Amino acid sequence: MTTPVKRITMSKPFCALAGVGPYALAKAGEVYEDMALRGRRIVSRMSREAAQEFEETAHELEDISRSSRQQERQERETVAQTAGRARATTRA
Repeated sequence: MTTPVKRITMSKPFCALAGVGPYALAKAGEVYEDMALRGRRIVSRMSREAAQEFEETAHELEDISRSSRQQERQERETVAQTAGRARATTRA
């Protein structure tokens, strides 16, 4: 068994691959770092966009709530005025 293994380890293709190993590892490390950097940038950008969208939605909801409260106030005033007129006409 040692003879076939020895033959393989001494072959030109094996030696070529063995020499490429450190280069391949270094290249893989570069690719990993590049991908990690891109991933961090994407996550950062998406987080900023999500925060912006959340803030815009919060402002829109605040505006809707304010408008709704004003409308309710106006309706109460209208009902109160109508009730006051109705009392005034029934007394006369």
